[in-house]
Amino acid sequence: MIISTPRLELVAATATLARADASDRPRLAALIQSDIPESWPPATLADVQEYFADQLEKGFALPGWWNWYAILRQPRVLIGAVGLAGQPDDQGTTTLGYSVAPGFEGLGYASEMVDGLIRWMAGTGRVARVFATTFERHFGSIRVLEKNRFGLHGVSSEDAAASESDRQGRGRLMLYVRELV
Repeated sequence: MIISTPRLELVAATATLARADASDRPRLAALIQSDIPESWPPATLADVQEYFADQLEKGFALPGWWNWYAILRQPRVLIGAVGLAGQPDDQGTTTLGYSVAPGFEGLGYASEMVDGLIRWMAGTGRVARVFATTFERHFGSIRVLEKNRFGLHGVSSEDAAASESDRQGRGRLMLYVRELV
């Protein structure tokens, strides 16, 4: 599965892609026909690559409803990832996350990735509401959500569990919501 945006190609993670991402960079590069920068993976993905691969391999996650690789078209290079915490629940709700590799931040790629995935979700007819969280002083991430019409809904119920290494002095974990219907 592929989503096209103006500058990017989003490729849905499969078990094969996720396993290569977790353990075999040259294989991942060959599979996605893309260069992989030395800065890959972004810090927010480094500790979950193995988990993503396991979930897809065991069938607990389905392609499209998990991770998507964001590949810049020119030059063809892996620059980030966007994804969901699985299929929507009975109320049509799912949670979104995104990350851009160091060296590619601040260029609008995260906003473009989120927009592409939102359009895909809306097209499935299965998603009514999307949650996302970010820290109250993570201004770049807040801007990505605002550009994609997410509204602030207060402090996340997951705030107390956020580690100081994740917070990086950026304050409380905030919940943002986008209604698709």
